[in-house]
Amino acid sequence: MDHSLGTIVLVAGGIGLLVVLRRLSRPVDAATLAAPTVPTLPFPAAEEPANDPDRLRIRNHYFRSFDSDTGPPDPECFYDELFVELEDTHTGGSWTVSYFVGTPGGIAQVMREEGWDEMFGIDLLIVRRFDLELILKSLLTRLEEQYEIAPEAPRDPHLG
Repeated sequence: MDHSLGTIVLVAGGIGLLVVLRRLSRPVDAATLAAPTVPTLPFPAAEEPANDPDRLRIRNHYFRSFDSDTGPPDPECFYDELFVELEDTHTGGSWTVSYFVGTPGGIAQVMREEGWDEMFGIDLLIVRRFDLELILKSLLTRLEEQYEIAPEAPRDPHLG
């Protein structure tokens, strides 16, 4: 069961990647671009100024298939799920998010191995080669940007 869930997640990530790659490969008139929508994330309510650069801290991180300190067997050809445990330094709240991280060659290899013609990805970071510092810095920057503009989801009064 755990293996099939991973396959489903991998398929979803790959499909998102294909959509992004197809969108990026087409010339687009800047006047026709719509403003992106940002989903509400499960961040705690902001009590301090949102532009505080030390608001979020990575407590822990790990990849599903390899050790993050040593990296993948081939740093220029990999695709894996990265789990990041975050902490809000002002409220003490913590949570875990996951992103798919890979190189174009690693993504192409997974698609060949799985026999996929396309794949989608929502939370995907594409890098040229494995660089843990770059990967973590990029994800933290993205999360901080989302944190600044994503308000706390309204609470359902019926749930208490």
